[in-house]
Amino acid sequence: PSVLEKYDPNKVWTAVLYDADQQNYPYIKRFCFEATARKQNYLGENKNSSLILLTDECYPRLEVVFGGHDNFREPMVVEADEFIAVKGFKAKGKRLTTYTIETINELEPTRQPEPSQKTEEQETDEEPEILDPDHGKSEGDILDEMTGQMKLF
Repeated sequence: PSVLEKYDPNKVWTAVLYDADQQNYPYIKRFCFEATARKQNYLGENKNSSLILLTDECYPRLEVVFGGHDNFREPMVVEADEFIAVKGFKAKGKRLTTYTIETINELEPTRQPEPSQKTEEQETDEEPEILDPDHGKSEGDILDEMTGQMKLF
């Protein structure tokens, strides 16, 4: 699946994938994308690795339902943010299980991120940051600087 949205450097993505380099065991990884125009492949170098689930939920919960000869096992619930830390998108991730899997489902999160405490009044009180390097200089000073003219005093 493709996701097209405005880039947010702080957005944490959680991916669950079958890693072809690791006997197709399911792996989970949490990462932020880098600010680059190049394509970023979070599935790894092996083209046979496949995505099971991708979410941008802050505190994702996953249900791992076992199948095959492991279908007698109770489903496992994983709190992704407690199971693995946020790393780079190239990181391998952490293996979920070695048991046979029927499905992996995303559950409703049990907690939400706390809203920021800033109010509109606090935001308007701050002075805007001045990014102009020539702020406060006279037009003559700017011309002298451009032409290489120096001052004696």
